Amino acid sequence: MNDSGKLAALLVDADNVTAQCVEHALADLAQRGLRVNMRRAYGGGEKLTGMKDCLLRHAVRPFVNQGTGTTDALLVVDAMDLLHAGRLPDVLAIASSDADFAPLAVRLREAGIHVICFAQEGKSADGALSRCYDELVYVDVPSRARHAPPPAPAPKPPRAAAKKAAAAARAPADPARAVLESIPGFREGREVPLNTIVRKLRDEGLLGKTASGPGYLRRHAGYVELLPADNPNKARLKP
Repeated sequence: MNDSGKLAALLVDADNVTAQCVEHALADLAQRGLRVNMRRAYGGGEKLTGMKDCLLRHAVRPFVNQGTGTTDALLVVDAMDLLHAGRLPDVLAIASSDADFAPLAVRLREAGIHVICFAQEGKSADGALSRCYDELVYVDVPSRARHAPPPAPAPKPPRAAAKKAAAAARAPADPARAVLESIPGFREGREVPLNTIVRKLRDEGLLGKTASGPGYLRRHAGYVELLPADNPNKARLKP
């Protein structure tokens, strides 16, 4: 979108935006390296007169509507006439904060035109605008100056998978160590009766009723020293 000398068109809904919006739109397009050779504003006589200085300064052609509520139709008819006449450039900007031109934007995108919307955030229908335009530019919020349509939300995992993931997130990384360190003296390296450890592991569901306590500790808790090694009856945290 930054090719030097590339052409763009700007169509303004003068009934819906201010002169400052027009100024911002033209400045933004110029920063992209676009030459706006087609500049048109549509609206009632009073609205167009109110931004007369801006329109004259930037050579924007005014188009007076046919009465209240006809501005949108005037802009759409003109845009479609230009499209069918092959006169629209590859980039078209529409300055309007409502969603009235969303169907037009979708149709122009189908024709291969990159369509930008310049809007005032307080007036805009954000959801409709961001879905239908290639870009949505807020002229009154610099920090949110430009954004493409939002990505589709990621699909939610099945409920069972979500519960399992939540449980895994809550579970300690080493459940055996968490149990052992809950026994008084173990964390400090003192010897603890093996029967106490086995009973605690079984109470927590980590060790079966007939399973070997020393065998479990050798497999899952290499940091535990069994005493004595041959026939252990105590255990401690390895130094």
